[in-house]
Amino acid sequence: MNQTAAILFATVLVVLATLIPTYIMSKRSRTSEDDWAVADRSLPIYVVIGTQLASAMGGGILVGHLGNAYLNGIAILIYGLLTVLPFFIIMIPAKWLRQNNFTTVPEILRHFSGNNKFVGIVSAIMTIFVPFGWITSQITAFGSIYAGITGIDYTVLCIVFTFVSLLFVMPAGLKTVAWTDFIFACFMIFMCIVTVFHVTHIGGGLRTIKENVDTAMLSMSGSIEKLGAGTVLLWVFSVMPGGVTNQLYFQRVCAIKEEKEIPQSLAISAILTFLSFVWAVYMGMSISTLETGLGQNDVTAWYMSQLPLPLLAAFAALVFAVMMSTVSSGAQSVVVNITRDIIAVVKPDISSEKMLKLSRLLSFITMVVAVLMCLVFTDTLTWLVATYAFSAATLLCPIYIGYMYRNKKFITTAGLIASMVAGCVGCAVAMIMDTAINYAITGIVASLITLLVVSAITKQKSLS
Repeated sequence: MNQTAAILFATVLVVLATLIPTYIMSKRSRTSEDDWAVADRSLPIYVVIGTQLASAMGGGILVGHLGNAYLNGIAILIYGLLTVLPFFIIMIPAKWLRQNNFTTVPEILRHFSGNNKFVGIVSAIMTIFVPFGWITSQITAFGSIYAGITGIDYTVLCIVFTFVSLLFVMPAGLKTVAWTDFIFACFMIFMCIVTVFHVTHIGGGLRTIKENVDTAMLSMSGSIEKLGAGTVLLWVFSVMPGGVTNQLYFQRVCAIKEEKEIPQSLAISAILTFLSFVWAVYMGMSISTLETGLGQNDVTAWYMSQLPLPLLAAFAALVFAVMMSTVSSGAQSVVVNITRDIIAVVKPDISSEKMLKLSRLLSFITMVVAVLMCLVFTDTLTWLVATYAFSAATLLCPIYIGYMYRNKKFITTAGLIASMVAGCVGCAVAMIMDTAINYAITGIVASLITLLVVSAITKQKSLS
């Protein structure tokens, strides 16, 4: 069996081994709109942990961060820390979210604003940014990697990958996505362990790797110098704030069956996600002792070329599983925002059956738009970070300041609207002007000040 055939066989095997049982499970009972949106709030804790890990890990770990660690060293763990901190921050309102049976971020803001339609629709649009960015970045990364190792055309790979991802969303939305994510997460953990042993073996053992690696990469200060302080600041003000407003994490909190298990699920998800960054750093630095001069996006492909055929096929299937789980999760999240936070707000009398049919249709449309964008824009990393920044600038303060003042009735609808507009505009202006202060933090500060000032003014007017 040649390399391309082995990779395709392993990938198809992983797809079928995951798709068939989840498809059978979805057919045991009639799928409802609640199944699609929030898995009927029935997910066991181990499935929630698995789907949180799969969603957070993504192809960025296997490609972007592994390549980053190859070039820059342990400072990549800062990104990992910023990625997992949102899990602990979300613990603060988590039980309140589950008790109120929220499904989406815009539902939270509509709750704070007395069900204001404008607040709901604007927050829905801004919430969509991050998961849609995830979808396009994963499709692009998959097409690039598989084209290099199989020789199959990039366009064909992107289209096929998108179609297969749809198969995991269509049966029952979040219910099937979550269970497939859990299976993929187990496969991810197994393959990460295997590859650590393999790279250590070909690197001559842990001691040899440590002796050969650039000492600057082992030092946090030296690694940050390689990476650039500006890059680290961009991470601080976009990745962490973007994470705490990421609807994918909120949905899984709201979908867990047992409310008392929420803190445990978030903590374990955070630990496993951080360990995936540890894996990327170890792999990247180990590979740097074996081959020099690689570009960031070439490291994963080079390592795969060093694997024996069975392990290469399994690793390629891992790449597919990780990226596909992120794409399917992102698509489901985008569609829920469109149906529940835009269409249902404009047309509240729409039936659950029509909403379910519409969800499936919109899943298809979302994927078509995403794959067309990927064929035109092959470099999605820059604007992926920008989606984090704009989402955080628009939503961070309304969500968390609104939660802090939820019982004091201080935050007003006018304050929420003004805060979202100010955050978006402030972020855009700072980005265009390339200000010394990071554009994400500029937007967040503008949003915070506007929220407090406008709420105070409009609250006084209502009392007078």
